Amino acid sequence: MSSLVLPRKITSGFYPERRDRKEPFLNRVAAELGHIIVDRFRHNPSQFQAIVPLVNILRDEFRSMTKESLKTEADGLQILLRQEGIKLDNAARSFALIREVAQQSLGMAHYDVQLVGGWTLLQGMVAEMETGEGKTLTATLAAGTAALAGIPVHIITVNDYLAQRDADWMKPVYEQLGLRVGIIVHGMSLEARRQAYSCDVTYCTNKEIVFDYLKDRLQLGKKPSRGQIRLDRLKGKDIENSLCLHGLYFAIVDEADSILIDEARTPLIISGAGSNNYEAKIFGEAYNFSQQLESGRDFTINFSEKKCELTDKGKERLAEITKSTGRFWTGPHRREEIVRQALFASYLFEKDRDYLVREGKVEIIDEFTGRTMADRSWERGLHQLIEVKEGCEVTTQKETLARISYQRFFRRYRLLAGMTGTAREVSAELRSV
Repeated sequence: MSSLVLPRKITSGFYPERRDRKEPFLNRVAAELGHIIVDRFRHNPSQFQAIVPLVNILRDEFRSMTKESLKTEADGLQILLRQEGIKLDNAARSFALIREVAQQSLGMAHYDVQLVGGWTLLQGMVAEMETGEGKTLTATLAAGTAALAGIPVHIITVNDYLAQRDADWMKPVYEQLGLRVGIIVHGMSLEARRQAYSCDVTYCTNKEIVFDYLKDRLQLGKKPSRGQIRLDRLKGKDIENSLCLHGLYFAIVDEADSILIDEARTPLIISGAGSNNYEAKIFGEAYNFSQQLESGRDFTINFSEKKCELTDKGKERLAEITKSTGRFWTGPHRREEIVRQALFASYLFEKDRDYLVREGKVEIIDEFTGRTMADRSWERGLHQLIEVKEGCEVTTQKETLARISYQRFFRRYRLLAGMTGTAREVSAELRSV
């Protein structure tokens, strides 16, 4: 196999990332048929195993090297990878180097299956690795090789504990190669984040990196070009130095099935202070009207899909009870929408499960981490209706400034790879993402 990753293709341009493109229908059909044919006729493991004998041939050469010799080798390999790209022979030499460094610094050498996994990641694919096959150590092969080639790497996992643990554990390997390691966890300052993202390899969580990216997009606006940045600098606006990420180069996603599928369509939203679309009185009225409707007759609830819909009888009932309550309630679409949100608040959101009430304020509980998010709020009046439900002061609605789903975000990386123990079961979903 002679796949080649060229650093310049991944790192070229200001704030490198892939652009959103809506693929034509016929292209999507052709791609899906192509995947089916490839899946049927190829033997997945064999095409990635070519790297194993090439790495093993170098075992004795690297085993005899001192720490200083290995660092000299890393310096030379850095130049080679940046000039020639990450082709098979260069990757094999890098893998052999990283394996010996891991043996000397951690007392752990990569097994053959991990070599295959590392080469799979460098192809921008998902490596299926069972529990106990050492995904954390495997990632150092792909991340270390890419970083030596001048490609910044983000290793993304599901929570702060794993990000901190994996970074601390693997840091000696990267440092012996002359690479810098950064860690992003919740609560860090903007300056600390910039420093962490400026490292060669950065460990972080999916949620932290997406919000940092959205903040960058707000800074950049719609013109993230080098020319625009220079013009802004002449005007006294140094936007470049206020950015966190400086681009989406290469991401290795741990627990890829969880992040790329289970949470794929979860919207990540940055909001700013806005003016209330409705007065607090309207939210109170909407909640009171929702309590006068009868489940099964006036509305239906689907708890598994978190859906709540008014029936035809419910719409008639709502029109009747709001008949003499003011001008706001005369519009059928408007009244039905806000009362539907009030039904969500009343029946589908539960205190101490979906949110906490602390010091008179409603705080959202993240369903994946269990952590409260005091600075976040639900949109379209839902947050205000839950405040009414809990007897809290109704806050000002917030205006959505930026939003993106995990699915759209990860597609923007120039090179994307992942690791999971259950890739085969969700291969169709991974392809679509």
